[in-house]
Amino acid sequence: MQTRPGPIEPELETRRLYIEHLAERLEQMELGIAPMKAIAYRLFARRLREAMVGFPEGQLAARLSRQSSAVIDALAMRFFDTHGSLPADEGEAVRCEADRLLRRVRRLG
Repeated sequence: MQTRPGPIEPELETRRLYIEHLAERLEQMELGIAPMKAIAYRLFARRLREAMVGFPEGQLAARLSRQSSAVIDALAMRFFDTHGSLPADEGEAVRCEADRLLRRVRRLG
């Protein structure tokens, strides 16, 4: 049985709707539904990151991650910027592989 996210504060609800709108616009461009315009894409991506600042990560993930790959990507980027690694076990595996490659390059260099 899935649990529904709890109530959200009114000011965060407005911001969540804005985040959802920006994520939809990005995904429409990525899927070819809307024309890909580089300037608009970068603008929407930047605004999405800015709108997510201070928004509780758990609420974003619970409310939007299932329907929006743009939100998932932005959450992963935010996690990386904060913690210096990617989330979950995959992030640890990537970090180990990167460390291994760096050691190899340093030995060869």
